[in-house]
Amino acid sequence: MSADTDSMELLELEGIEIDHDALARSRRLMARLVAVAGLLGVLAVVLVVLPLAGVTYPYSRALIPSLDGPANALLESFGVTPVLVAVAGLTVVSLIRKLPYGIGAVIALVLGASLTTAAVRSWADGWVPASALPNGYVTACASLVCAATLVASARFLPMVWGLGAVAVATVSAAAVIGGSATVVGIVTTVAIVTAWWAGSSAVMLYSPVAAEREAQNPFDTAALALRRLR
Repeated sequence: MSADTDSMELLELEGIEIDHDALARSRRLMARLVAVAGLLGVLAVVLVVLPLAGVTYPYSRALIPSLDGPANALLESFGVTPVLVAVAGLTVVSLIRKLPYGIGAVIALVLGASLTTAAVRSWADGWVPASALPNGYVTACASLVCAATLVASARFLPMVWGLGAVAVATVSAAAVIGGSATVVGIVTTVAIVTAWWAGSSAVMLYSPVAAEREAQNPFDTAALALRRLR
């Protein structure tokens, strides 16, 4: 410990400035990349390893037939038009908060999660029951909540996470009760959305840095800053 302290003091004496913020961002970036790898591993285990090992998943069925109608109505509220409206609202928030990477991160998260869900459902069709595959409605809801956390200010984050968790839990329950998904399907859905959130939030770690550069030099755009990071 003393050796590390002496080394830091020596660097400061030599005039080398230590960017603690950059070090913190690097650690958070690495944590997110590890999370993405872990979640992809979960998907591989659930959709490939376990079926190859002979594990069979239950088929979905309406748990409470009397709630089938309301459950489906709730799921259909996350159609294409409402999702596009919500994405447009989040892009406006990103512009207001001057987050250069915000718009791209929001679109990439929502669109990427939806396309991945569709791709997995197409690839695994017939391999495992449809109930074990990611659910498009739950994906839409969860990806919008995660996208909101990318552009929301710090003081609103607890509220966004809290209300978002309730919304995702409600939609997931409606999918299970209505018979369009099982718990396994909800797990695969959450894994896909969370992986995209981790990747998008890794990009957003550098959005304040890009905003500061643009404020100092309007020609130093976020795209150029991201290109330098590569």
